[in-house]
Amino acid sequence: MDLSRGIQKAIQYVEDNMLSDLDVKDIAKKAYVSPFYFQRLFLLLSGMTLGTYIRNRRLSLAAVELQSSDSKIIEIAMKYGYDTPESFSRAFERFHSILPSAARMKGAKVNMLFPLSISLSLNGGSVLMYCIEEMKEFRLIGKAVRHGEGYDAPSQLWHQCHADGTTRALTGLSTSPGRELIGLSDGSSFDGETQLYYVATFYDKDTIPEGYAVKDLPARTWIKFMCRELTERHPEADIWKRIYAEFFPASDYIPDEYQMVVSPVGDGSYPEQMGEIWIEVKKNHFAEQEAESCLP
Repeated sequence: MDLSRGIQKAIQYVEDNMLSDLDVKDIAKKAYVSPFYFQRLFLLLSGMTLGTYIRNRRLSLAAVELQSSDSKIIEIAMKYGYDTPESFSRAFERFHSILPSAARMKGAKVNMLFPLSISLSLNGGSVLMYCIEEMKEFRLIGKAVRHGEGYDAPSQLWHQCHADGTTRALTGLSTSPGRELIGLSDGSSFDGETQLYYVATFYDKDTIPEGYAVKDLPARTWIKFMCRELTERHPEADIWKRIYAEFFPASDYIPDEYQMVVSPVGDGSYPEQMGEIWIEVKKNHFAEQEAESCLP
């Protein structure tokens, strides 16, 4: 499975085009995965968002140039993507804790974020329970929020839905016997910067109550990971990281557009814990695509 090589190619593409306008769609294409999946994987593996990595790499290179050249600060600012010296100075100070002008002084201390690279290490060695299922089209009903990198907005939506009674109302609307609550990340809604996230439940009716949105999920292949059993045995397990960093690189699948957490409901108003993680997948054709790209 060549996913690791794809990730390294994507990182190298970022480094080779650091002074250009970088688009996550172009970056993800180098790894033959969707932008949604690449951003998720990048965050889990590196501990930072793709945007943060690019910004801090640029600021690292800008500091090197400040200390090794006579270029004007405004020239360096524009070179690394800043429209004004003021915006460059603010970003530079946040990362380096000193202003660009101070970075030119003898003995000035600055930070350096080095390029990421794939390293060989031993991972895994534990059990992750899952099943693969071909599912027919199904519908969800709930509330949605659009968000960019990170998960602050989805977390806030959960708190809001719990506080205003939406989660309890959803369990009443649910047409599933288990009345599960669902957190859906909708990669199909990605517009280059943001995508939709839903707090929802299963719903098979045509009528849509006022104030709610429905999302029809197409018939696709899903992998379902049984999280409840794993967390009961290993409470410290980082399930998302294991799925993206261990399971997918060792499998014949890659995530596609949708992923969701399906949670059991305790008192009828809020999920007790992650029950299952469902990820829509497709066959991984990285090796074939890479071979075709090398043909004359």
